[in-house]
Amino acid sequence: MRRIRLITREEAFKRAEHIMNEYRAAYGIDFEIEHSFLPVELLVPTQAELSEVKLLVVLEEIKHGYDAPITVIPYGGRYYILDGHHRAFALWKLGFREVEALVLRPKVRFLPGVVRTAEKSGLRGLGGVKIVRD
Repeated sequence: MRRIRLITREEAFKRAEHIMNEYRAAYGIDFEIEHSFLPVELLVPTQAELSEVKLLVVLEEIKHGYDAPITVIPYGGRYYILDGHHRAFALWKLGFREVEALVLRPKVRFLPGVVRTAEKSGLRGLGGVKIVRD
Protein backbone atom coordinates (compact mmCIF):
# COMPACT_ATOMS: atom_id res chain seq x y z
CA MET A 1 0.00 0.00 0.00
CA ARG A 2 1.33 3.42 -0.86
CA ARG A 3 2.01 5.99 1.83
CA ILE A 4 -0.24 9.04 1.90
CA ARG A 5 1.19 12.27 3.27
CA LEU A 6 -1.20 15.10 4.01
CA ILE A 7 -0.06 18.71 3.79
CA THR A 8 0.29 20.75 6.95
CA ARG A 9 -1.47 24.05 7.66
CA GLU A 10 1.74 25.90 6.84
CA GLU A 11 2.12 24.02 3.56
CA ALA A 12 -1.49 24.87 2.64
CA PHE A 13 -0.74 28.58 3.06
CA LYS A 14 2.46 28.23 0.99
CA ARG A 15 0.59 26.30 -1.69
CA ALA A 16 -2.07 29.04 -1.87
CA GLU A 17 0.71 31.61 -2.42
CA HIS A 18 2.19 29.43 -5.16
CA ILE A 19 -1.21 29.02 -6.88
CA MET A 20 -1.79 32.77 -6.63
CA ASN A 21 1.56 33.44 -8.32
CA GLU A 22 0.72 30.95 -11.08
CA TYR A 23 -2.66 32.63 -11.66
CA ARG A 24 -1.03 36.06 -11.63
CA ALA A 25 1.40 34.93 -14.34
CA ALA A 26 -1.22 33.08 -16.40
CA TYR A 27 -3.91 35.78 -16.37
CA GLY A 28 -1.80 38.91 -15.97
CA ILE A 29 -3.92 40.22 -13.11
CA ASP A 30 -3.33 40.72 -9.40
CA PHE A 31 -4.88 38.73 -6.57
CA GLU A 32 -5.01 38.88 -2.81
CA ILE A 33 -5.43 35.97 -0.43
CA GLU A 34 -8.29 36.26 2.02
CA HIS A 35 -8.56 33.83 4.96
CA SER A 36 -12.21 32.93 5.46
CA PHE A 37 -14.77 30.32 6.49
CA LEU A 38 -17.16 29.44 3.68
CA PRO A 39 -20.47 27.58 3.60
CA VAL A 40 -19.82 24.10 2.23
CA GLU A 41 -22.82 24.36 -0.12
CA LEU A 42 -21.09 27.19 -2.02
CA LEU A 43 -18.09 25.01 -2.93
CA VAL A 44 -17.72 23.69 -6.46
CA PRO A 45 -15.18 20.94 -7.13
CA THR A 46 -12.98 21.21 -10.20
CA GLN A 47 -12.00 17.55 -10.35
CA ALA A 48 -14.59 14.84 -10.92
CA GLU A 49 -12.89 11.97 -9.09
CA LEU A 50 -11.23 11.50 -5.71
CA SER A 51 -9.13 8.63 -4.37
CA GLU A 52 -11.00 6.45 -1.90
CA VAL A 53 -7.78 5.54 -0.06
CA LYS A 54 -6.73 9.17 0.41
CA LEU A 55 -10.27 10.17 1.37
CA LEU A 56 -10.35 7.55 4.14
CA VAL A 57 -7.05 8.87 5.50
CA VAL A 58 -8.29 12.48 5.40
CA LEU A 59 -11.58 11.55 7.10
CA GLU A 60 -9.71 9.86 9.94
CA GLU A 61 -7.21 12.70 10.34
CA ILE A 62 -9.97 15.35 10.47
CA LYS A 63 -11.57 13.40 13.32
CA HIS A 64 -8.23 13.84 15.14
CA GLY A 65 -7.85 17.56 14.49
CA TYR A 66 -6.38 17.85 10.98
CA ASP A 67 -7.18 21.37 9.83
CA ALA A 68 -5.32 22.45 6.69
CA PRO A 69 -7.46 25.01 4.80
CA ILE A 70 -8.51 24.53 1.18
CA THR A 71 -7.76 27.05 -1.59
CA VAL A 72 -10.59 28.44 -3.72
CA ILE A 73 -11.32 31.13 -6.29
CA PRO A 74 -14.66 32.97 -6.28
CA TYR A 75 -16.87 33.34 -9.32
CA GLY A 76 -20.58 34.00 -9.65
CA GLY A 77 -21.32 33.65 -5.93
CA ARG A 78 -19.64 30.22 -5.75
CA TYR A 79 -16.15 29.13 -4.72
CA TYR A 80 -14.25 26.85 -7.06
CA ILE A 81 -11.80 24.51 -5.36
CA LEU A 82 -8.21 24.85 -6.56
CA ASP A 83 -6.57 22.77 -3.83
CA GLY A 84 -8.00 20.55 -1.11
CA HIS A 85 -10.71 18.48 -2.79
CA HIS A 86 -10.28 15.55 -0.41
CA ARG A 87 -10.36 17.88 2.61
CA ALA A 88 -13.49 19.67 1.39
CA PHE A 89 -15.27 16.41 0.54
CA ALA A 90 -14.35 14.84 3.89
CA LEU A 91 -15.63 17.86 5.83
CA TRP A 92 -18.86 17.79 3.83
CA LYS A 93 -19.30 14.04 4.51
CA LEU A 94 -18.67 14.59 8.22
CA GLY A 95 -21.48 17.16 8.31
CA PHE A 96 -19.45 20.35 8.64
CA ARG A 97 -21.38 23.40 7.47
CA GLU A 98 -18.32 25.59 6.93
CA VAL A 99 -14.85 25.01 5.51
CA GLU A 100 -11.75 27.01 6.32
CA ALA A 101 -10.48 28.44 3.05
CA LEU A 102 -7.83 30.63 1.51
CA VAL A 103 -9.70 32.67 -1.10
CA LEU A 104 -7.73 33.89 -4.13
CA ARG A 105 -9.62 37.13 -4.70
CA PRO A 106 -8.87 38.73 -8.09
CA LYS A 107 -8.51 42.52 -8.18
CA VAL A 108 -10.48 42.59 -11.46
CA ARG A 109 -13.37 40.51 -12.73
CA PHE A 110 -12.47 37.60 -15.03
CA LEU A 111 -13.57 34.06 -15.87
CA PRO A 112 -11.19 31.52 -14.29
CA GLY A 113 -10.51 28.46 -16.43
CA VAL A 114 -11.58 26.15 -13.59
CA VAL A 115 -15.15 27.44 -13.94
CA ARG A 116 -15.28 26.04 -17.49
CA THR A 117 -13.64 22.82 -16.29
CA ALA A 118 -16.33 22.32 -13.63
CA GLU A 119 -19.11 23.14 -16.11
CA LYS A 120 -17.76 20.69 -18.73
CA SER A 121 -17.62 17.97 -16.06
CA GLY A 122 -21.14 18.77 -14.85
CA LEU A 123 -19.85 19.59 -11.36
CA ARG A 124 -22.11 21.85 -9.33
CA GLY A 125 -21.31 20.73 -5.79
CA LEU A 126 -19.43 18.16 -3.74
CA GLY A 127 -22.21 15.60 -4.21
CA GLY A 128 -21.24 15.26 -7.87
CA VAL A 129 -17.75 13.96 -7.13
CA LYS A 130 -17.08 10.28 -7.81
CA ILE A 131 -14.96 8.30 -5.33
CA VAL A 132 -12.69 5.81 -7.10
CA ARG A 133 -10.79 2.82 -5.81
CA ASP A 134 -7.11 2.97 -6.51
